[in-house]
Amino acid sequence: MKATRSTIATGISVLVTLLLGGIWTAGSASADVIADKYRQTVTDDGWTLAVTKTSENLDRWPALSASPVSREGFVSVKAIAEVTGQGAQPITAGTITLGYQIGCAVDVSNGVTLGLGLSIGPNASVTISQFPGVNIGGQAAVNPNISTTLKPGAIATVAFGSKPLAAARGSITAEQVEIKVDACAGPVTIRSFATVAISTPTADNTLSVYGDPIWL
Repeated sequence: MKATRSTIATGISVLVTLLLGGIWTAGSASADVIADKYRQTVTDDGWTLAVTKTSENLDRWPALSASPVSREGFVSVKAIAEVTGQGAQPITAGTITLGYQIGCAVDVSNGVTLGLGLSIGPNASVTISQFPGVNIGGQAAVNPNISTTLKPGAIATVAFGSKPLAAARGSITAEQVEIKVDACAGPVTIRSFATVAISTPTADNTLSVYGDPIWL
């Protein structure tokens, strides 16, 4: 039994070392440009509804804390919603939302000792910081500082902002938003999303696009 436990502990140590190997050696930033995405649909009322995710890029940096279980990057992305056509019913409400889905691969919820005098756990966490806490027109809001617990093996969905549609076209642009993930002992993947929703007296419609998954 003791031998089995020792073998398991050794296996975990080797796994974590392999997963973290690239992090220890990373010493410079890298940047990714992500493809634009577009979708269009025609509602039951006859409106043409379209949403675009564009101008997305990620500047990936070694974590400022120099921790082997932290990731840090700065993202920029824009969402555009457009409503055209001649619908049979008037549009009474509409919103556009922009954000990211963030996932941590390796389960460290019970804590893992790295064999390097370090311990990780109990849960990975995500911090997103941007904007001095402002409201933009009507009910629109741009979230300033977001912090959430990221359960390994799960996906956290974090909205950067949501804006009511006051015209046929609306957009949200976020530039150089910091995303920081702590206590994740494996790959961290992020995926942007843009969602537009409209409502009429007889129908509700929601349309989304998603960016290509990229590692942080």
